[in-house]
Amino acid sequence: MTRYDDIPYEDRRNPNLPWGYWIYIDDEVRGLPPLVDEYGHRWRSLREALWIDRLGMTGNYQFGHVDEEQVEFLLAVLAMIDRRVVCVEGVVADVFGDGWHATAHYAAWLSGERLIEPTPTLTSAKLTPEGQAILVMLASTRPADRAAMPIGPSGLHPFAQLRPEPDREAMEAAIRKAEAALPKDTVRFMRSGGPGRSMIVLLGAANAKLPMAETHWSISFKRAHHRDHFYAWLLAQPDRWQDWYRIAREQRAGALTEHLLTLFVGQDCEERRI
Repeated sequence: MTRYDDIPYEDRRNPNLPWGYWIYIDDEVRGLPPLVDEYGHRWRSLREALWIDRLGMTGNYQFGHVDEEQVEFLLAVLAMIDRRVVCVEGVVADVFGDGWHATAHYAAWLSGERLIEPTPTLTSAKLTPEGQAILVMLASTRPADRAAMPIGPSGLHPFAQLRPEPDREAMEAAIRKAEAALPKDTVRFMRSGGPGRSMIVLLGAANAKLPMAETHWSISFKRAHHRDHFYAWLLAQPDRWQDWYRIAREQRAGALTEHLLTLFVGQDCEERRI
């Protein structure tokens, strides 16, 4: 693998040109890869040269479909960093399977390869000159079946943007303040669930002789932050709780879920003007 650990990329190459501009085409020898680098190594594509030689990410096997998917993923991440959209809600769950450690590891890898400036997280990342040159090359060499697809989440489902850790203290303080202002009513939404099981439940009058409450509806979330975000939205509308309770009691629990999600998404679209 060819590496220049002590010389900055912009001192060795022209940072205004795509990565790999120094590699030339030699297709005179039949049966051999047509691209030749400065050391005489031959490659089938610039992407292969980047992945195998520059990044050292492939062993003795040839650059294949799995490698192409990883390179396209790298392009999506670099593009999101370049666009400064790495703080959009919902990314870690989509990109790295809800794994914050995997996200941090990818940031460490990009930083170690000097594709981004040194940073502990992707949310504050900035492309280096070489990272920018690689982004331009990858965007210009996308396979034909991906060329018409936008770079990023929609082109690499289920990948999405990366966001920072939520401010748990601020969220909790806002929830406590809203709860304290709620009217004393039998019908109420509450947070529930133990570790690893974040829920919201709707309590209402029970069919019993004593004035007791029972659960009429519930919804579960994989992450407590997502649960609390939705719960805070519910707390802002206590005047609607009686109507929502009637939907759950007189129709079915699923009907209330559909109704609430429709309202929630509708409000989000209105705020974003989508």
